[in-house]
Amino acid sequence: MKKILLYYPPNYRSVVIETICTVLIEEGHEVIILALSDRGPIHSELEKKGIKINNYTISRKPSWKFFLKQSRNLKRICKREKIDFVWSHLQEAILPSLLALPFLNAKVIAFRHHAESEFYAELGNKFELRRNKKEQMIDKVINRFAKKIIIPSSGVWRSMEKYEHCNMKKVKLIPYIYDFSKYQKPEDEKVKALRQQYPCNLMLIMVSRMVATKQHLPVFEVVNKMIKEGLSIKMLVMDDGPLKPQLEQYVLENNLEDKIIFTGFRQDFVNYMAASDLLIHPSLTEASNNVVKEMGLLQKAVAVCKSVGDFDDYIKEGENGYFLDPENLERSIEQVIREAYTNPERLKMVGAALKDSVLKYFSDTPENRKPYLELLQ
Repeated sequence: MKKILLYYPPNYRSVVIETICTVLIEEGHEVIILALSDRGPIHSELEKKGIKINNYTISRKPSWKFFLKQSRNLKRICKREKIDFVWSHLQEAILPSLLALPFLNAKVIAFRHHAESEFYAELGNKFELRRNKKEQMIDKVINRFAKKIIIPSSGVWRSMEKYEHCNMKKVKLIPYIYDFSKYQKPEDEKVKALRQQYPCNLMLIMVSRMVATKQHLPVFEVVNKMIKEGLSIKMLVMDDGPLKPQLEQYVLENNLEDKIIFTGFRQDFVNYMAASDLLIHPSLTEASNNVVKEMGLLQKAVAVCKSVGDFDDYIKEGENGYFLDPENLERSIEQVIREAYTNPERLKMVGAALKDSVLKYFSDTPENRKPYLELLQ
């Protein structure tokens, strides 16, 4: 048996983190959580599994004083609990772990969940965006001093190898694993009601923050063009974000209020996803996207940008999904939508194949557990 301290800053629920904890417990190990936030939903859920929760909350300012205080607290807990491994997630926990490393008997493993360097290097100027310098500096420190780094996708790998010049010998790609039984199930009557409320031949959906990198406007322009041609298309637009007023203005100016429907952020999002036929997701920066996996569980087809996040790891063009070309985005969006519109049965087959791939690649199975358990050797 090993004692693992899982260092995880947030207090909101995460199916991935909860699944990892379940795996470790079921394999006979002991898990302790160290959080940097007040008690929250994830802590209540993990306590049901017998996991001890330690909340160390101080003023959360990204300063060296903050990280040093967290580091000293981590040393105390590791010594008191006789911890064998520290699994640190996110920059806010990884940096204190590395500061404490010379004083720990425990082995520290850094879990990275972001991939921004590639985007900012290749497209930052185009979108007039610059990465936060403090975050960039912390990445450099982590890449230099962490002895083992776990990443979830080939997209993160490319970003670290090509643009951060990290020593990739200490980096290991392990896909996220999910207990998919924890995901919401659609309510058939409500799904049926949504289809009746928004009748059309093809229902599209976008589920992402309304920010520049998610590229809503090019999608709106293509949808507008095809609607003007007379195609029976509607699109649900979920979530919120700073670009929402601009997008709403575009819809008003083009008389698309009954064609492009803003739902905002909703707790029953799974019903809207189940009522749709195709997810359009031209996001340019991801580590490992959950929405695409959730659509797959519902046997719905998706269109995503190639070479982003983990999409290349499990999606095959035309078999279980569609790839969009970031260099020729509007044309590729239009091609996918026309294909979906004229071949609805094939669209269903693609969605069904995506479900098979998602379950195989990301489910909590003995095969998918193995890489996590090997980290304890």
